Amino acid sequence: AKVPYPRDHHFDHYKGHLGIYGFTKKSLEKFCKLPSSALEDIEKLEQLRTLYYGYEVAMVEVQTQSFGIDTPEDLEKALNFYNIN
Repeated sequence: AKVPYPRDHHFDHYKGHLGIYGFTKKSLEKFCKLPSSALEDIEKLEQLRTLYYGYEVAMVEVQTQSFGIDTPEDLEKALNFYNIN
């Protein structure tokens, strides 16, 4: 879904999401025990759980294009792209 969704206007400037997460062992163990939030369940974005429970998330804007790895085929493409065998 497009966020924000411009119901009354045409808007074609959306940003992509490249997620790289860093956790301490302790914070990752805590995170994994937290139930998912309703918004996370809808959008399938685990960082929404972090925000829901009041933790901070740092973000930076980068000027690069990337690609998603959501399927075994995507993973194969990424491994080939980065010459990882």
